Amino acid sequence: MDPFLDEPQSSGPGFDPMAMIRAFLRRKWLFIIPFILCFSMAAVAIKIMTPIFYSAGQVRIIVQNTETNLIDNPANRYGRSRDVDRLALEEMDLLLTSPDFLEKMVRDLSLHLLVQQSQAEAGKPVFSEEESVKVAMVRLKSMLRIEQDGAHLFLIGIRDTDPDQAFRMISHILDAFLVDYRANQVAFRTSTRDFLEKQLLDYRVTLSDAEKELTDFQAGQASSTLRDNPINARNLGYAENNLSQMLDRRRGSDRTEMVRLKEEVMGVLNSLPGLNRYYTDPSLSAVVNQMVDLALGERVLAPTSGEVSGFDDDLARLRIRLNTLIEVKVAAEYPQLSFMDRNRISQYLYFNLFQNALRRVSDTLAEWIDDFRSFTSKQPELSVRLGELQDAVTQAGDLVRTLEQEIIQQNLNLKASQSEIGFQIKIRQKPSRPNLPIEPNKQKLLLMGFILSLAIGTGLVVLAIMLNRSFHAVDDIERKLGLTVIGVLPVIQDDIFERKRKLRILRWVTIILGILAVGAVGFLVIYPRLS
Repeated sequence: MDPFLDEPQSSGPGFDPMAMIRAFLRRKWLFIIPFILCFSMAAVAIKIMTPIFYSAGQVRIIVQNTETNLIDNPANRYGRSRDVDRLALEEMDLLLTSPDFLEKMVRDLSLHLLVQQSQAEAGKPVFSEEESVKVAMVRLKSMLRIEQDGAHLFLIGIRDTDPDQAFRMISHILDAFLVDYRANQVAFRTSTRDFLEKQLLDYRVTLSDAEKELTDFQAGQASSTLRDNPINARNLGYAENNLSQMLDRRRGSDRTEMVRLKEEVMGVLNSLPGLNRYYTDPSLSAVVNQMVDLALGERVLAPTSGEVSGFDDDLARLRIRLNTLIEVKVAAEYPQLSFMDRNRISQYLYFNLFQNALRRVSDTLAEWIDDFRSFTSKQPELSVRLGELQDAVTQAGDLVRTLEQEIIQQNLNLKASQSEIGFQIKIRQKPSRPNLPIEPNKQKLLLMGFILSLAIGTGLVVLAIMLNRSFHAVDDIERKLGLTVIGVLPVIQDDIFERKRKLRILRWVTIILGILAVGAVGFLVIYPRLS
């Protein structure tokens, strides 16, 4: 068999792995040479590449949900922990790479002077201070590294060829970052509060104008009976519903309760105590008047003012106070009676005074409703205008109250943001001076050399097989050409053969030089730039 031909391949159908292995073994130098070249280039890169040191500090940031509910805050769309951390990482990157922060760090660390010094040592024209600051800002931005290191944990680091310089720079940058980041968080809440306070002033003016317009209308075109009447189209149904409930209660359960209390008092005193002296008592009448005013406001204005929640608590405090005053007076007037008997008398007097307050409320409410309905039936056009003015006053008042409550909440949020309740940022791990460089990374470079050489070697073998179109065995000739082979002659190594062999060698030398160029660019140019 001719030594320049491959071994005969199996003529059977299907893939022959042994034939493929033999084909690769015959071209083993196409594997060996890329391995040697790529690993050599990796070793050269490790040897000549400038060492890069990395110093970093770990920061812990936690932001609680203490934002306003009145203004849509973009942070509210981040609900999950990882989304909140992503937002914090974006804010950190914006702050650390902002021109103002970079310029401040360059001037604090005198990095622009280092730029001017390097220009002078290289024999080049020295930049002006403004130009050197801009160059130093670009370099500093390229050296900064910001990454997440866990839940609510972030790394801020500097990569530099001088370990002492890297440690000095990151220590100063980290301290300045904490101050500026905390100030930015507080500034957001302060600006929100200031905006709300400006809006409050505007709405107070709007409320004052609406009240003046309503007062002028009631004093002029509207009936004098409606001047102090709070009933309008918005709260009319609510007021009528409350009036109906109060009247039903007076005719039902309250009447039954009054009969029971009278019987108990008659069993103790044989006669009912006089009520006039209690009605006219200044301390008791003052409490009753407060209850009437509170009940009238709740029965009429509650659906538009939104202040329903505090009514029950305020009324309960007034009822307790009224009951206490009555118990004191009964104890002074009937000292000879037992505690239980005095309690029956106190309950009777308290229920009468409380019913008197409710009666006044229902009578006043009925009068307001009748006056408003009489006015609307006689003057429908004026009643519509009156309802519009009353609605404007109500809406402006609601906005003023809402803004006042929101400003109070914002002040609390501002104080919380300055404590560890709403916002926490602190250095969890301080930066340290690096002792070993992180670049060049020997393991990474050797792995790159291995993968690159394997890919190039495999590609060259496949290319060599595809480019070789000669017949490898007698069976291939008979099968593809349909001819019968009667003999085989050895290859005659004449001038033509030598020229083809030299051409083939030149071709593979060119390919190997291309491999060397690719490896040089990858290991000596691209990798250092990426690092």
